[in-house]
Order: sequence, then structure tokens, then C-alpha cells
Amino acid sequence: MTRARTIAASAVGFAAILTSAPAHALPTMIRLGYTDCASCHISPQGGGPLNAYGRGIDAAQSLSGGEYEPSPDTRLTHDVRFHLQEQGAWPSTTPRTNFFRPRLMYRNVTNISGAFRVSGMVTVEGREAPRPGLSYDPSARGSTLFVNTALIHYKPAAALELAFGRDQLPTGVNVPDLAAFIKSRNRLGYYDAPTQLKVFWSAKRYHVTPFVYAPGGNEAAGERESGAGSLAEVDLIGNQRLVGGATLVRGTAARGDRRTVGAYARLGFGQWGILAEHDVTDRTRLDPIAAGFRQTASYAQVFWAIREWFVASGTGEQLHVDAPFQEHLVAGRLELAARLSPKATVVLATRLERNMRTARITPSVTLQAAFKTVQ
Repeated sequence: MTRARTIAASAVGFAAILTSAPAHALPTMIRLGYTDCASCHISPQGGGPLNAYGRGIDAAQSLSGGEYEPSPDTRLTHDVRFHLQEQGAWPSTTPRTNFFRPRLMYRNVTNISGAFRVSGMVTVEGREAPRPGLSYDPSARGSTLFVNTALIHYKPAAALELAFGRDQLPTGVNVPDLAAFIKSRNRLGYYDAPTQLKVFWSAKRYHVTPFVYAPGGNEAAGERESGAGSLAEVDLIGNQRLVGGATLVRGTAARGDRRTVGAYARLGFGQWGILAEHDVTDRTRLDPIAAGFRQTASYAQVFWAIREWFVASGTGEQLHVDAPFQEHLVAGRLELAARLSPKATVVLATRLERNMRTARITPSVTLQAAFKTVQ
């Protein structure tokens, strides 16, 4: 990418900020006493359109502030989001690389009745963003036009909901950073949308999500995984400030299986908080060589809401993979996220990754801007 194009892309990104909004919900809401996503999102898994209460919170946490004027109740809730990303990375042994990624998303939730609804998200993008392709875990195929979510929801009771269709699997710390090891190495990339049936059951201090899943259709040959798992968490001290949980996943595919056990925590008080997750995955591979090995991934983020609309965070990560696919990576990330209005967010982040086996260091800088309309 030329210098002129880089400057132009950044200018477009900053221009978009004037009418833009966050591309992702963040789990930092734990600091305000929100133990899960169900308070603000229509889907209890989060990540989808906000409900009326969530839109009010969204407005209150922006720089522009002001009173939120709710729209009349409607069967249809949808939004259009335009997301821009400019990123530069320069490994120590290769020239610097830059890319500019525009992405247009349409998200929809339609209430059929008091108990049934359907939801979906479709993305059109100018540059694909697959998770890392590895010899022991090839990435799912990307597409310029991709259906990320297509679900049918049934809610027989206030504390119980079932969802069937394609979506990303549930996670304990649902961070939007796709480069995070707990996502990129656990089949939680942008194009990982398996077909699944999941159940959300919640009580005052507990939340349980069992699920079964099958291939989504865009996996590499031999990697069409089927399996089951569960997420379970509890408000540990009963004051809605400390949540601890565990995840289990068991998947099988023609070329290899995986078994993941993980633990996570979300802690928040006032202006600050901590998000942490650690998982252990035992894998077996039949191709390219028959082998059994273990993978561990750790994630810890400390965040500080300097203002309700301005959040700074620091993240540390580690990944370790046993022989014969030996890998040992550590990474650190600093991020500033500013929500300038209910329809506008800009994020500036820098990341430094070190390969502990080769001593190779890869720094990168990312500028993101997004805007949305909500109806």
C-alpha cells in the first residue's frame, strides 16, 4: 500500500467516525454490574442488535451523551454497520506490510411471536480476514459475501431460550480481537460459523449454555467438525462484580479431534476491571502425520474507563503447542477505544508478538472506525 493510500484510508476512517459506532459489544460492562449480555442484547449470547434498554445504555456511554429517545416497539430490529480498518505490521525479517479492510454488515432480528424470533447477520467485505492457517488446523474458507449468523430462537420461559442455526460457538470472554490466541487457535475466527443447537438457561447468579454442533459448510476437506460442549458461569460473591466460569468442548473430524477445557473470569469495579481466560486443548491429528499433542492459550486484559466513553486497556497473551507442532508465542496489546456518539466509535491499538522459539518479533498498529444505523 502506498503512503498516499495509507493517508487516504486513515482520512476516510476518521471521517467515518463522525457518523459511526462500535462494531462489537465488549465484556467490560462487568464493571457496571452486568454479569452477562442478556440485559442489553436481544440474544443472550450477545454480539447482536441491542434491545431498547441496551440502546439507552449505548447512548449514555457515548461522548455526545444526552437523553435517549426510544423508538416504538416493533417486530423488526435491524442495523447496518460500516467498519473500516487500516493496519500495518512489520516482522523483523520482512518488509512492512499494510492493508485496508472495509466491511459492511447487516444484522436483523424479527419477532414472529412472543416466544419465537429469527435473527441473522450478513457481511460484505473488501478483504477477507481468515484465522491463521496451521498444519494441524487449517482455517475455514472465507468469502466476500458471508452469512455469519442465521438462527431460529424459541423462548418458552423468561429464563430459558433455545437457538438453532449457524453462529459462532459460545465463549466465556467474548473479546472482539480475532488475533487473540484464545479465539484464533480454538476455531472461533470470523468465518467459523458451525450449525448448532444451543440452550441458554439463567438464574439470578448462574448461567449455563449447553450446545451441540455440526459443520457449517465452509470448512476445509477433512476438517468438518461435529461435537458438543457447554459453558457454565456463576456470580461468585453475589454482588454482580465477579463472574467465574468454565467451558468444555469435544469435537471430532476426519483428520483429527480436539478436547478443550477452559476457565475464565470477569471482574469489574467502578472504572476498572479484569478479563481472563485460560484453556487447555488436547488434539489428535491423522494428517499430515499421526500425532497427539496439547495446546494451551492464556489471555488477561486490564481495562480502565477513563470516561464512560473512553476506555484504555492492556492485554497479555501466551500460546504454547507441544511437539510435533511446537510453537511458543507471547503477545502484548495496548488499546484506546473512544465512543464518540451512539453511532460512532474509533479504536487505536498496537500489538507486539514474539516467537519464543525463533526470537522473531512482529509489531503492528491498527486503526479502526465504524458507524451504524439502528431501526
